[in-house]
Amino acid sequence: MIADYDGDQLGLIGEIRVADIFRCCRKGLLCLTLFFGLATITAAAPATPDTGGSERVLVLGGTGQLGRAILSELAATNAQVSVLARANSDRTSVEALWPDRSRLQWLTGDLLNAEEIDRALAGHRFDVVINAVRVEDGDIHFYEKIMPPLLRNTQRAGVRQFIHHGAVGAGRNVEKFQNLGWERVPGIFDRLKDQGIGEDLLRGSGVPYTIIRNARIYPPESPATGKAALTEDDSIITPMTRADLAKLTLSCVANAACLNKTFHVQDASLPWPMRRP
Repeated sequence: MIADYDGDQLGLIGEIRVADIFRCCRKGLLCLTLFFGLATITAAAPATPDTGGSERVLVLGGTGQLGRAILSELAATNAQVSVLARANSDRTSVEALWPDRSRLQWLTGDLLNAEEIDRALAGHRFDVVINAVRVEDGDIHFYEKIMPPLLRNTQRAGVRQFIHHGAVGAGRNVEKFQNLGWERVPGIFDRLKDQGIGEDLLRGSGVPYTIIRNARIYPPESPATGKAALTEDDSIITPMTRADLAKLTLSCVANAACLNKTFHVQDASLPWPMRRP
């Protein structure tokens, strides 16, 4: 997709590492207590997961590669999960992840159609929204268009956290990544500007948010390294896997240490450019 920037999308909480998260939370949605009695999660003092609740999670982009990885993690929890998808989306790969279909609900709508979003989300209540949408190719106003109706419905639905997967270089963050060859990619700066607009709309909405910026994503079949971490250092750009991104996403659900913060992903174990067999 981009010479120095491979991935679906154009983040150290103290030092929360995927391996530590996975060891302490193999079966439950990590610390998803919806802010009641919330414990801070660290590698030194892992939290005990609450596996008995029925948390309501809405996933956007669930039929995409990152979305499926996130849903795979959610399938091992007791969360009640809704997935918003277009009517013609292939849902078989997602449904194959869920032995208990009673916890999986499909909502039908196109994110680029505000009326469909209003109809699909009307009357629903969610605790957490996870946005793993892949940007429509060539649309340099994608987030500018989808975020207002999404956020309007998020506010109505009583959402307590909106986790947004964005892009390294979004908005003014691009100024920290000069001389990486991105200028050779047609339209990249317009798309990154749009990513920044989407982030700003989220920050200004009043909904508690977590932004995780992605870049240099390895192929979907790549296993988790267990060495990825989130950092608030927005000058960081390293490779990452979707499997690690999914685990980091769940580590931030209802985690007060993640609220109203913007993260980059740091994983020094993965080479870039990626070594090909």
